[in-house]
Amino acid sequence: MPIIDTTVNQYIDAELIRENEKRDAKHTPSGKLSASMLYQPVRWQILKTLGAPRKPFDAYTLAKFKRGRDVEDWYVKQLRGAGVLIENAEVLGRFNLELDDKQPLAKYRECIGYIDSVIDTDKMQAKVGIIPNEIKSVTNMKLRRVKKTGIDWHYKIQACLYALAMGTKHYAVTIVSSEDLRSDMQIFKTEDMKKDVDHAIGQYMIAKEKWSFDRSLPKFEANDHVKWTGNLKYAMFLPEWAENPDFWVIKQLEEMELI
Repeated sequence: MPIIDTTVNQYIDAELIRENEKRDAKHTPSGKLSASMLYQPVRWQILKTLGAPRKPFDAYTLAKFKRGRDVEDWYVKQLRGAGVLIENAEVLGRFNLELDDKQPLAKYRECIGYIDSVIDTDKMQAKVGIIPNEIKSVTNMKLRRVKKTGIDWHYKIQACLYALAMGTKHYAVTIVSSEDLRSDMQIFKTEDMKKDVDHAIGQYMIAKEKWSFDRSLPKFEANDHVKWTGNLKYAMFLPEWAENPDFWVIKQLEEMELI
C-alpha cells in the first residue's frame, strides 16, 4: 500500500483561501449593480450592494475560479497576439470606457462592470467593428453543450450590457475549454437582448427604491431565464439570508454596521 501524503495539498488549499481573503480585503464595493450580477435573484443583488457577507468559498471552488482566471488571461494574450485586442486608452475612451487597473470599465444606467476584452472584428472575419468580448472558461462537456444549444442567457446578458455601455450594435461571447483550450466565439446583435438588460436593471432599481423607502426586500426568487438560481445549494449567500424575514436581515446588517 502506498503512503498517502497530503502536506502539499493542505498547503495549496490554505493558500487559495488566503489569497481569496486578501483579494476580498482589497475590494471596495461600488454601491452599484454589477454586470456579473444581472442574472442573479434581485434579493441577492440588493444584499450584495449593501455589502452583506457572501457564503465562504471552499478550496475546491476557489481552485476552479483560479483555473478559470488563468484560462481567460491566456485567451486575452491570444487576442493580443492575433492583433485584434484593443488596449489603447484613447480608443477605449471613444466607446465610453475607462481603464481601471488596466481593464476596461463600462457603465450603463445603474450598472457597472469590467470587460474581459474589447476586440476589433474588422481585423477578423465578422467585420462588425469594435465590440466587447466576454470570455468564459468551461469544461469540455459544457463546450459541447454550447455548440448544440447555444450560449447561455446569463453569459449573453452580461456582454450585452457592455455593448449598451459602449454603444455598439454587436457583442461577442467566447467560450474557452479549461481542459484543452479550444474556443468558440459567437457574435450577437445588441438590440436582441436590450430589453432583457433594461428589465433586469429596472427590477433592481425598483427593489432599491423600496429598500430606501421602508427597508423592505424582494422575496428570494429564481431568475426565470436561469432556473438554477432558485436553488439555495448554488446560492451566493447562506440560506438564512433568503429564508428569514426582513427584520432579521436588517438586524444583521445593523450589527455589521452596513446600514
